[in-house]
Amino acid sequence: MIKIQNYFLPIIIILSIIVRVISILFFRDLNVSNEWGIILNNLENYNILSVHSVQGVPVPNIFMPPLYPFFLFVIKNFFVDLDLFLWTIQFIQLLFGVISVYLTYKILLNLFSKNLSLIGTFVFAIFPLNVYAVSQISSITIQIFLLNLFIYSFLKIFMKINYKHIILFSLSSGLLMLLRGEYFVFVILSLIYFYIKNKKLGTVVAISLIVILLISPYLYRNYKIFGVVTITKSSGYNLLKGNHPRTKVEGTGMFSNIDKVIPEVKQELDELKSKGPQSKYDLLQDQILMEKALKFIKEDPSRYIKLYFKKFLAFMFLDLDSSYPKYYSPLHIVPKIMISIFSFLGVITAFSMRINITNYFIFFYLANLGLFSVFFILPRYSLSLLTIQIILSLFTIKKIRSLLKL
Repeated sequence: MIKIQNYFLPIIIILSIIVRVISILFFRDLNVSNEWGIILNNLENYNILSVHSVQGVPVPNIFMPPLYPFFLFVIKNFFVDLDLFLWTIQFIQLLFGVISVYLTYKILLNLFSKNLSLIGTFVFAIFPLNVYAVSQISSITIQIFLLNLFIYSFLKIFMKINYKHIILFSLSSGLLMLLRGEYFVFVILSLIYFYIKNKKLGTVVAISLIVILLISPYLYRNYKIFGVVTITKSSGYNLLKGNHPRTKVEGTGMFSNIDKVIPEVKQELDELKSKGPQSKYDLLQDQILMEKALKFIKEDPSRYIKLYFKKFLAFMFLDLDSSYPKYYSPLHIVPKIMISIFSFLGVITAFSMRINITNYFIFFYLANLGLFSVFFILPRYSLSLLTIQIILSLFTIKKIRSLLKL
């Protein structure tokens, strides 16, 4: 006798494809805008990875991580026509999105029953912001895919060390760091957590070496140009964007007009620009912005402590003062509120004083909230934690079912 449950996963996969195709058809980006467009243009026309220009001359980039711009650049070399290029990017992102649905199921199946895993996978597959993301020229869909690969492989090596999963974890860790520079923090914290539980120093060293090997060409590039060993150097920009007298939870958009948004830095930036194009411009600009951000915080620490907790709560639940277009649309706000509440309850109900995989997910979730709240909170930041939130939400559902004896 054929069980209908055997068809649930294929149905979810097919549904995930359908809703993403609809998203691309109706909401797709029609150009490469903002920083992605600038970097792509500079790669094409000047053969330089650059996001800032001084006196019309592109200067070397250390502001943005390199993976997504290089992804765009490689595809653009094959498809010169803009429309065909965009369709290709969005199709590839659709594939990454669908693979992420399957990875979500594989992750959940290691933690929950098949039925609960299917429920969680269904939520991931149709979550509106997740569906919308594939239609945009943004790194978030690839980030979710790599993060799911990261979570899945970590879960596997945490339970039982396997060379295949060590390689998968190392590769996903390195690529995440090249996609989002701050991920080195979460890779290090994950390895520490793994070591505390398993005491396998050899595994930690092996993973570290593979990750370093993967990111070393870009580290060498930055050391050669800027004299620092790092993937990105934008902490000053990010700290100031979220911590100045006129900022909000979501920060203040200042990519192209920082001197107008925060006039206190205009003189220093003008002096830097007056020296003309120089290879270390990005690094020197970020140092100026860092000094100004720290000055603001030191002048009124209580204000920025309150702002920190406001950002933390906005990240965990809801930004009550968002200016993002359609942020308060029911398609966005209702799913966000529901999964936020269930995630919060999952943290409370699943936490224990043990080093186990459940506490790792709680720890990972809170570490993300804690780190990003130092800077500023954008709507897509919550999306990057969708898989973790689903895991925490299923812990809540599992607890409710046990209490009700269902």
